[in-house]
Amino acid sequence: MNHRLPALSGPLVLLVCLLAACSARTDVSLTGNTPPQYSHVWVTTQELWFNSSATAGPEDGGWAKFPLSTPTTIDLVAVNNGNLSNIVTGLNVVPATYSQLRIIPVDATVALTSSAQTAGAIYNSEADFVDSGGNTHQLPLELLNPDKGIGIGTSLKVPVGNVGAALAGANSATGATTTGTVGTGIGNNTGTTIDPTTGLPIAAAGTTGTTTTGTTTGLGVGTTGTTATTQTPNSFAVFLDGTSDLVPFNYPGNIGIMLSPHPAAYDLSQVAGISGQLTLTNLTSATSGLPAIQVSAQVLSADGTRHVIVSSAPVQSDGSFLLYPLAANSSNTTYYDVVIHGPGIATLIVKSVQLLLPGSSSTTLTPSTTNTTGTTTGTTTLGTTTGTTTGTTTTGTTTTATTTGGTTTNGTTSASGSGINTVSLGTLTPRAAEKYTANLATTPAATLPAGALIGFYQTLQGSGEVPYIIEESPIDPFNEVLFTPQELSTGTVDSGTWSASSSSVTVVSAAPAQGSGNYSVAASAPGYSDGALTPEVKAPASGNGPITVSVAKLSLASGTAAGSLHATVTTAGKFNTGEVLVSRNGALVGSAPLPADFGPGTPATVVVSGLPAETATALYYVTVRVWDSSTPTAVVRQWYPQAVDLRSSTSDSISLTVAD
Repeated sequence: MNHRLPALSGPLVLLVCLLAACSARTDVSLTGNTPPQYSHVWVTTQELWFNSSATAGPEDGGWAKFPLSTPTTIDLVAVNNGNLSNIVTGLNVVPATYSQLRIIPVDATVALTSSAQTAGAIYNSEADFVDSGGNTHQLPLELLNPDKGIGIGTSLKVPVGNVGAALAGANSATGATTTGTVGTGIGNNTGTTIDPTTGLPIAAAGTTGTTTTGTTTGLGVGTTGTTATTQTPNSFAVFLDGTSDLVPFNYPGNIGIMLSPHPAAYDLSQVAGISGQLTLTNLTSATSGLPAIQVSAQVLSADGTRHVIVSSAPVQSDGSFLLYPLAANSSNTTYYDVVIHGPGIATLIVKSVQLLLPGSSSTTLTPSTTNTTGTTTGTTTLGTTTGTTTGTTTTGTTTTATTTGGTTTNGTTSASGSGINTVSLGTLTPRAAEKYTANLATTPAATLPAGALIGFYQTLQGSGEVPYIIEESPIDPFNEVLFTPQELSTGTVDSGTWSASSSSVTVVSAAPAQGSGNYSVAASAPGYSDGALTPEVKAPASGNGPITVSVAKLSLASGTAAGSLHATVTTAGKFNTGEVLVSRNGALVGSAPLPADFGPGTPATVVVSGLPAETATALYYVTVRVWDSSTPTAVVRQWYPQAVDLRSSTSDSISLTVAD
């Protein structure tokens, strides 16, 4: 889509901005969520790229590239519940609407950066966690084609700002004059590296030159005097959800952990938050000391068949939580359903929570929250249960849409200090519940895409109710099962509708449509239609499982063809086993094992099939993960710069050589 400006065309605005230094100062932060078993998840960033095209591949044109003067290392465990840590501040970004942001990370195999060393990591990308057996692991976080980065589809607008003022300042200011020549690479170049301080192309500043493709024009820039301006920076944030993006896996005699991200990016001037407080009396904490409880904000899927998670947060040791950032709009018509869940509690669902943007009126959102627990008997119509409730009722006053100011410490900012509007759900008391475990059948009837997620759903009783996702886990891509069996609650579900007009929400308890402790199960994966919700996991009559289930096969999304990659892999080293991994924007899409006869001097042919093809986004890259079966701890991971392009075809081939 072309974005036209009211007075100046896009290229002219770019040219004027380069001459008049009207680029807008921009801050980019990282926030996220991690399950309680993780003590650290370090991510180190070395570059940020922006592009106005939502479908541009990393080698396509239009990228504005900002190398960081010093890489930044951030611990995802520390940036949840509204905490944000700066990747970079004060980038000078040319005004435009950007449909894609790309983070270029530093791989775990690269020499340790000073920022990672200062943070206390032993790898630039690292995951430290405790497994279900109580064993502690400090592992490199394996990235897929880190040189191509983590691509994030979004819509981030950098406003034009004071173009006229900048021009006027350049024409009328007085003082010492400096003259330089700027080469402006306006053409079909693959990317422009931008000096983050000046906002000018690094290769072009002070030079007259050419780009690889297109014409470069040398333009003289005279700067007269100094014009002091004050600008509030644009603030963007990237959200990574470790509950779905951290992928542990088994391989012979060892375990590893991979980052397969499904990120989102937000303009922080267009977001709000949802907070709450849980009473944790008599609830068990995880090994980390945190309660094994997560909170997610959910909306209807595009096809309306189920709810999907847009953001999540862990409940803190004091019972508090904050879902932030959540997209909101100035008309105050943004609603989310909040699902509070964990294996040791009865799931609690609060429907239709309304968000306000900062500066919006909060006078209509000051309800009292009533939390009713116990057993409800009666009839259910259109999602409203009528009858008699027995149990314990607690009532608390909730102040919503609260705007606060705040502080920044060591580059980490709390959302409570960023002037956001936070809708508070008040104090809620979850009921304790028993739990059991479930996993996929060890020999699934249908092979799932390597990047698949498995969702466990429950549906509230009543006409028109749509399933909520209660728990979600990525599959072990090499073994087609969950790395750790999913823990599920056997309890009934507490639910109620948030109502600003009635100033209250009454939470009642009832079995879900599937039955108490029962769940529908479905897989999902990028480029595929969501799987059928027909398989059900039923709570065992005794014991705690694991219960096994075969999940329905996924079909490619409508309008998508089935593609395949034919890879020839050669090694002169000692490797004799491994996997070929196919990724898009840093996320795993498909994989295939190397054949049994793979070895030194014996090329292996591998076919990765079922890849989404003949779409504008079907551009993939390949990573090979190999080892010697006699020493499986000595893993070599190698990635390749050439693309596998299935945007207009259903087949492509690639030759890969693995260095020793």
